[in-house]
Amino acid sequence: MTSTFYPPYHIGGDAVHVKLLAEELVKRGHEVHVMHSLDAYRLKRKKLPEKKEDRQVHIHPLKSPFGKLDPVSVYTLGNSHYVTKKFSKIVKDVSPDVVHHHNISLLGYQLFKKVGVYINLYTAHDYWLICQMNNLLKYGKEPCINKSCFLCSLRSKRPYQLWRNFNGFKESISSLDCIITPSEYVKNSLSSELGTVRITHIPNFIPSPPKDIENSEYLNYFLYVGVLEKHKGIMNLLEVFKKYRGEIDARLIIAGKGSLERDIIKFINSNDSEEKIIYLGWCDRNKLYSLYKNALALIMPSIWPENCPLTALEALSVGTPIISSNVGGLPEIVEKVNKNLVYNDDEELRTTIVNFKKEHYSSKAKEAYENFYMSQKFINEYFKLFRGD
Repeated sequence: MTSTFYPPYHIGGDAVHVKLLAEELVKRGHEVHVMHSLDAYRLKRKKLPEKKEDRQVHIHPLKSPFGKLDPVSVYTLGNSHYVTKKFSKIVKDVSPDVVHHHNISLLGYQLFKKVGVYINLYTAHDYWLICQMNNLLKYGKEPCINKSCFLCSLRSKRPYQLWRNFNGFKESISSLDCIITPSEYVKNSLSSELGTVRITHIPNFIPSPPKDIENSEYLNYFLYVGVLEKHKGIMNLLEVFKKYRGEIDARLIIAGKGSLERDIIKFINSNDSEEKIIYLGWCDRNKLYSLYKNALALIMPSIWPENCPLTALEALSVGTPIISSNVGGLPEIVEKVNKNLVYNDDEELRTTIVNFKKEHYSSKAKEAYENFYMSQKFINEYFKLFRGD
């Protein structure tokens, strides 16, 4: 597998999926190698986390002589000679049956081109193939319908990726045997632009939740879990709790970190909302599952068209329903519990929250997880690709 990031050197759910999939394959007797970039992580984060030894998965961390400049050059030029050389060597040494690419945005599209005999896969965890911002948000504010990539990159203060217009990029995509999309929404978005490339939809998965989950210390609350960034819609959610504070008798608990952390703390303090809105910051896995378990619902107010976020599946696994905005792949998940939990505007969100009764949805939430998002469900569909089904 190739992935820009891999735990513990990661910043998002795509890398977590890679780790979960690698470990599931190892459990089933497969040899798994993962190539990832330490340089890319250092570009995003100043401090390296403590490495945990992994004897099951063979890890190949990349450390270029050029350091952080290497992923920067990949972003601007599309490829890295260092990365492609390392990749070719690993393929030669390992002779894999399958090469599965994930987020390679800071590794380079050249990896798509086969350098051996193997099944060549790519999972589209976002919209990188068709959007240099990765999120299909025009100017970072609204869904992208009429594309103007050059202006969008300028307004977003990022270099325009001219290489996306070259034949080399398009030819590399055609080298893939199959693209996997975790949501139907992403599948349809890619299909409309990529033409004849084979694309199949396989939802993400998570392992079964811990057996003994402690109760949360909080009661009567809705929950937000995720990065604290504008595209996640967290500030919109705060405004709803402020606007309708007299009608909403439950609290809002926020778990996560990001660039909006100070803005959120300021919002809470300036609106005398310390009792109504509780910001916890980053929480470990055990704390998160306690929060999921006792929450009335997980609220996902995303502005960008989400794919198939793992946080949603984690909530379902413990019988906690999801309330989400009507964008991207979120409705595909939420509607498996109840379509009325998808909202289109603040008023619909208010109505849903005010009238919410968790007991109406808990059993359906658990059922949705067991029917669609358990690891074995994913593995069954995954291996159909190797059999040519």
